[in-house]
Amino acid sequence: MELNFDKIFRIAIISQKFSGTYPYTKRDKKWATHFILMHGELTIICMLFIYNIIEFDLKAADYSQMCRNMCLSFVYLVITLLYINMLYYQSKLKMLIETMKAEYELAKTMSEEEQNVILEYAKKGRWLCRAWAILTTCGMAQFFLKSIVSTIYSAIQGNFRIVQYYEVICPEVIERHRNNPVIFITLYFCTFFYSLYTSALYTSVLPLGPIFLLHGCAKLEIVRLNIKNLFDNDDYVVQERLKKTVLQMQDIYCYSHEINECFQILYEFLLKATSLVLPITIFAVIQALGRGQFIPEFFAFIFGAFMVGTTPCYYSNMLMEKSEDVRMTLYSCGWETRFDLNTRKCIILMLCRALRPVSIRTIFRSVSLTTLTDVFQQAYALFNLLNAVWN
Repeated sequence: MELNFDKIFRIAIISQKFSGTYPYTKRDKKWATHFILMHGELTIICMLFIYNIIEFDLKAADYSQMCRNMCLSFVYLVITLLYINMLYYQSKLKMLIETMKAEYELAKTMSEEEQNVILEYAKKGRWLCRAWAILTTCGMAQFFLKSIVSTIYSAIQGNFRIVQYYEVICPEVIERHRNNPVIFITLYFCTFFYSLYTSALYTSVLPLGPIFLLHGCAKLEIVRLNIKNLFDNDDYVVQERLKKTVLQMQDIYCYSHEINECFQILYEFLLKATSLVLPITIFAVIQALGRGQFIPEFFAFIFGAFMVGTTPCYYSNMLMEKSEDVRMTLYSCGWETRFDLNTRKCIILMLCRALRPVSIRTIFRSVSLTTLTDVFQQAYALFNLLNAVWN
């Protein structure tokens, strides 16, 4: 596989261009028109969900339907924050992408072993893009298939009606003309576009942070390979390789700092969102099953909420483990066989800095599997609270 950023991650890039979040897109009148039309339509549909919650779900005490509408409304908040984050950090994201492109070109001059390391982590990033694309497509397909199956079932029961992509009640002015073909098609398209645009933003933004983190893991693995058996060489080679290692680690620290700046607030919000959306969606599904209803389209929401919280924690934890591997390799590279004072000072300084692993932080804590455990505990506590209140 060729080390070409645009080709490897073309799924994410295509989604970014469609949604307007591509860092290289010029923010001109054309982009502004595109944003107002697409995000404006989403805002209207989100207001319709909130209207249903206030006017119908709460008054009818239909908490299952209320939870479903709440989840879809919350998705709007998530994708709005994703868009804002991409706009605010556009220049930094562009710089990170340029860094990866430059290092992919540099990799062509490296040893075969180092090229394979970079390629291995690039493939993991490509797999993640595909996973998000498949997940979001399956979510859309479930809504679409439910609409078709429900329509066929109503015909079999002798009460034929064409079911919407997602059933919502409109204000009275529109509701009285609901069966009008133009109104029906417009509502169907708007709700379908809501899921399409949401899927595009999820596929374009959410894999981006892990792609950068995986490249950071590749850089750390190359450093580990360079310092492995470092002191099996003569003094001159040792000093040159130590200088190279120091420069590489400084570059990695700067690289991780830039990633942290771009995604710190976003990951804090996404982890909080996971602890809210996950229990609410599961509660809605269980309540619907208790009433004899089956809502398979929301299983994609459950898995999606799980992925939103798990992905950054898993790959940030991988980065921390790679950093720890470098520290352990540096300590066991054979420095005790040499008595050069400058070399030992350099090793000590590197080991002291390596005590604080390379990682990504939210506002309050490091993003890791330990953090993910806390998020799931909060989600479980909220789920128990929902059960206690409504049951």
